[in-house]
Amino acid sequence: MVLVTLFGGGWYREILKISERLPGDRFRFIYAYGYLNDVHGAATLPMPHPGERLPIRFLGPTRKRWYGRFVNGWNFAVACVEAFRMVRSRRPDVILGLSTASSAALFLAGRFYGARCIYVESLTRVENLSLTGRIVYHTRLADLVYGQWPQLQKRCPRVRYSGAVI
Repeated sequence: MVLVTLFGGGWYREILKISERLPGDRFRFIYAYGYLNDVHGAATLPMPHPGERLPIRFLGPTRKRWYGRFVNGWNFAVACVEAFRMVRSRRPDVILGLSTASSAALFLAGRFYGARCIYVESLTRVENLSLTGRIVYHTRLADLVYGQWPQLQKRCPRVRYSGAVI
């Protein structure tokens, strides 16, 4: 069973391209879609393989105001609780996440329950990892970290380069 993070925007295009390459007859899929403030826009995004869809808190942009760290911390705590419930009940073999902060919460739960975690850095990150990428890379939450540019591998030796997704 493969748990795939499903978020809107450019992340959706990238995960769609990756998912299209996975054999649907060999895996069962679960999609963890992001929601924020009771907006579940990513819940209905079409995917190439059928699968159950479960909500997880989207952490949103980093807030620049003084209270932003508290809000982000609270949202991450909620995402962790949801991730642990999701992974405990579904027991995926693999968690595939793109560069959203909610992926870190899923990887934390996945590591606890023995799932293999694969992180793909966003196409927009050419030379440096995103904040989520740095967290996942330095804490070794992911078994495999992929970058979509060869320059990224020069700065972070454990990042694998296999070409761009799109």
